Amino acid sequence: MGTFQNVRWQLAQALEWRWWRAYLKRKPVADYLEEKERYWHRVLEEMDWTVAPGVSVADVGCGPAGVYIALHDRQRVTAIDPLLDRYEGLNVFSRSAYPAVRFLPLMLEDAVDLGPFRQLYCFNAINHVRDWAAGLDALTAMAEPGTELLLTSDVHRHAWLLPIFRALPGDALHPQQHGAGAYRNALLDRGWRIDGERVLRRERIFQYHAWKCTMEKG
Repeated sequence: MGTFQNVRWQLAQALEWRWWRAYLKRKPVADYLEEKERYWHRVLEEMDWTVAPGVSVADVGCGPAGVYIALHDRQRVTAIDPLLDRYEGLNVFSRSAYPAVRFLPLMLEDAVDLGPFRQLYCFNAINHVRDWAAGLDALTAMAEPGTELLLTSDVHRHAWLLPIFRALPGDALHPQQHGAGAYRNALLDRGWRIDGERVLRRERIFQYHAWKCTMEKG
């Protein structure tokens, strides 16, 4: 891991915390959480995702209001995020409101010994990690044959902009800059079968991409 990438990741983590604090400052807690839960249900439905009742799952890169808020009473959730302890300072985040959820302040790359899980959720988190390949390796290590993965990330729409954003902090919140093809190849190389792929949101530079996968390798 190069020094530049490590510094870039540390900057992104600091900016991520500041972004959440500013974003949530004027939002009523109850309204935000209700809106967020409706959003999670909508995404799962859009991806034709079946929530397997009662199984062990991981919400990887959960943030202060991850998909665990929609699943805590339906699945056995482990919620992972390196900023969890800092999220204690946000009024929308309360571990005690979700007593069945196991919260772990971990980087994805350090979560290789967790699991295996029956389902994995990784929403808009893989482009926040320090080491992209190691993060995908860790997701794979948390799986077993038959494990289902729902992965989302902003990806570049224009190939010519990708090297520019990698060289310059044009998107400082996201230290990882990749195209959809790179994600697709990385998943296939690690033994994931891609069952579904959708663009959930499209913007000028990025598009928010989702993959529904099943682990095939033993």
